[in-house]
Amino acid sequence: MSTVTHPYLDAAGPGWAGTETRAQVIALTTGMSDFLHKTATQGLRPIVVSTEFARMTQPMAQVLSAVRGQWVVRTRDDGFYDARSGARLSAPAEALTAGAANADGIHPLFVRAQVASTLQVVATVSTRHRVSRPVRLGGVAEAAVDLFTGAEPAAWGALEPLLAPWDRGDLTERSRRRVPLDSQWIAVGGGDRPVVSTIQVGRTSEGLEETTRVWATVPGVGRDAGATATAEAREMLARAGTIGLPLIGAAFAAIGAPDLARRATATPQPEPLALLVGPAGVRALGVDPKRWIGEVGGTVVGSPRLPGVLLPLGSVDGGGWTRLEDVLATLDPARLADLLNLAPHVRALLQVPERSR
Repeated sequence: MSTVTHPYLDAAGPGWAGTETRAQVIALTTGMSDFLHKTATQGLRPIVVSTEFARMTQPMAQVLSAVRGQWVVRTRDDGFYDARSGARLSAPAEALTAGAANADGIHPLFVRAQVASTLQVVATVSTRHRVSRPVRLGGVAEAAVDLFTGAEPAAWGALEPLLAPWDRGDLTERSRRRVPLDSQWIAVGGGDRPVVSTIQVGRTSEGLEETTRVWATVPGVGRDAGATATAEAREMLARAGTIGLPLIGAAFAAIGAPDLARRATATPQPEPLALLVGPAGVRALGVDPKRWIGEVGGTVVGSPRLPGVLLPLGSVDGGGWTRLEDVLATLDPARLADLLNLAPHVRALLQVPERSR
């Protein structure tokens, strides 16, 4: 049985290694990042066990998912449950095979109400960069934070807490030095409005591909907050459509915690607000932008020479999934599958199954 030697290791079994934390905030610290990396490189799946009131930062949750890890909650007096599905577990390792739970199998703590919740804009954008041209990474994250806070990101880095002031040049250079390895960075906004972004950079046959994820709280309540979320989601994708060579992006309205961290509780399904198909995506789909807009609605974004398409979907009140389905139905299925295969993070958000091979 493969194993890993690490100070964070608390338990292990066939195919997995576990660590248990009493921290109230489970962050992508130096120690946690090292544990996840060493576990994954040994071919093991990591399990992070926490208390029932712990919360996990978005960067930590993203990395844990990338290495096929699981977050398990140990309750004070009623066993364990899977923080993602709510499935009741008799032992943490069951999370690796539990799958979806039926109503009777969901732990009651998973469906408890959050202490506080707020509306959020959540977006993911895939952008390409040709290495034959000068490349500056981090542009989508910078534009998003500026939109939501009125300023550039306050800090950035690979691990939490973030200590370095924002510097796109340094981010770009450090990413270049790591090629052919992928890079993942974190950026946060300053001020009273929480905004966090992750930036993943990988090499492709055509250059570099940058995947930017953004989470931002929405001020206000009720209809005013809903209108703000819809407008900001579309404006963010419009700005992203002018940076690099955008492939595809999607923005959603979600309900979450005011600090943007994940709780081990059920949350409503996000509602699609807007879809961006950049110039590279338009070319991959083989559509004429103006003709397609005439058919499904939307606006042209980017340069006239290399146009992209921004499509409004639903609102906070609903309608986005039906509208998205109608839009995608106008595209060639094979070309759409090829496009989404190039942007798996966006595919996951759009809930489009992978093409059978």
